[in-house]
Amino acid sequence: MRPELINASVLAYLGDSIFEVLVRDYLVKESGFVKPNDLQREAVKYVSASSHAAFMHDMLDEEFFSADEVGTYKRGRNTKGSKNESLDHMHSTGFEAVIGTLYLEENFDRIKVIFERYKQYINNK
Repeated sequence: MRPELINASVLAYLGDSIFEVLVRDYLVKESGFVKPNDLQREAVKYVSASSHAAFMHDMLDEEFFSADEVGTYKRGRNTKGSKNESLDHMHSTGFEAVIGTLYLEENFDRIKVIFERYKQYINNK
C-alpha cells in the first residue's frame, strides 16, 4: 500500500481512529479511572483538535518529526474541510494523517514513540 497515493483526508480518518484506540487503551490500563464518564472526560484532553495542534506546533519546533512525516502533516493540514473549519482542526487533521500513514506503513514502533511523547506532552500541560 502506498499512503502517498491516498487522499490525506482518508489518512486522517484512519489516523483518528487509531489514535482514539491508543488513548482509550492507555486510559483504561493506566489512568486509574473506572467509570465510563470519567474515562470519556479524560479522553477529551487527548483527542481534542486543540491538543493535537499544540503538540504539532511544539514538536515541529523541536524537529521531532521526520521530513516525510512533516510532508504528510502538511498534506493533511491543507486538505479542504468545511468553510468553518478552525486552524486547530486543520493542524489536527495533519497530525491524524501522520498517524494514519504510519499505520498503513505498519510502522507501529514509530506510532508508539509518538504516542509516548504525546502522553508526556499532555500530562505535563
